Amino acid sequence: MVKIEIYSGDLTDEIGNLADAYEYKPYFFVTAASSEGLNKIFRARIGKFLAYSQSEPDRAALFAARDESGALLGFAGVQVLDFDTAVLKIASGKIAFLVAGSCDMANYKKARPVADGLVAAGLDWLKARGVVFTNIRTAPWELALIHACESAGFYFVDNGITGLYHKDNFTKYEKGGYDIRLFADKDLDKVLEIMRGAYTQDRFHMDPNIPHEAAEDLYQLWIRSCCKQPKEQEWVLIAERKKDIKGFFQYENNREFSDATGIGLFSYGPAAVVRDRTSLGAYYSLLSFAVDDTVMRGSDYAMTRIPFGIQPIMKLTLRLGPSFMTNDLTFHHWVK
Repeated sequence: MVKIEIYSGDLTDEIGNLADAYEYKPYFFVTAASSEGLNKIFRARIGKFLAYSQSEPDRAALFAARDESGALLGFAGVQVLDFDTAVLKIASGKIAFLVAGSCDMANYKKARPVADGLVAAGLDWLKARGVVFTNIRTAPWELALIHACESAGFYFVDNGITGLYHKDNFTKYEKGGYDIRLFADKDLDKVLEIMRGAYTQDRFHMDPNIPHEAAEDLYQLWIRSCCKQPKEQEWVLIAERKKDIKGFFQYENNREFSDATGIGLFSYGPAAVVRDRTSLGAYYSLLSFAVDDTVMRGSDYAMTRIPFGIQPIMKLTLRLGPSFMTNDLTFHHWVK
């Protein structure tokens, strides 16, 4: 018998130890990172989420699953997404993380009722707050969680592949037919123009329940924020050919990972190029420059996530020497 309750209190070792044992914690695919560093990242995220849930109890909740003796079996963080709700004009939420014990198939029968209970409780909590659209992202081997989501009415929308570059195994940048420079304010209109219509295989555009223009608006705001309100050590590159802008590429120093592990890691984000015969060359130049610059800035690794269906980008990415480390699955749920 699994009992579900809203967890209140501090981040104790009861939750922390279960988080430490979770196979697919953030950045698990960076095998050079110590388990202590990865545990520190996941515990910090849970602690931050728990503090938020206690200060804003109508915006987030941490659910705990227990057995009849009161022992903790699993936990999940559920929240209302105010930004997504405002932009999509759809009351949105997500299951930010869910740990149901070991993901090993030998433990499937034990983990499945825990996942079922946590998913159901999270959806009920969100529905009570008017949320109609919920997302969750899983590792592809979390079958107990995946099956719990399917049983609860979630459906698959996105498969993302994560590539990892290493400083000792990449193709050095060589200037080609494009000039690469940093974003300037005068570039914004062209960047927004290139971004519009560039993404067609992401989870927002692939979900038939989300209006196309709403998905476009979300990406417009995303790249605008990267350009106009960048975080510390975040940059947007511009590719030009004969002074005509052909594309852009965002990347940043992943401080969360670097600070916790002592290993430099950059993350690559939104990028797009014009839709003409020059597009793939522009993207290759941008990516090549970013990888080279990542190493020049002293980073050990860089990570990029690519939707599985974008084969031309996958091929170009492979030419620059990454290792494909993992993939993730995204599921959506709608209240009928």
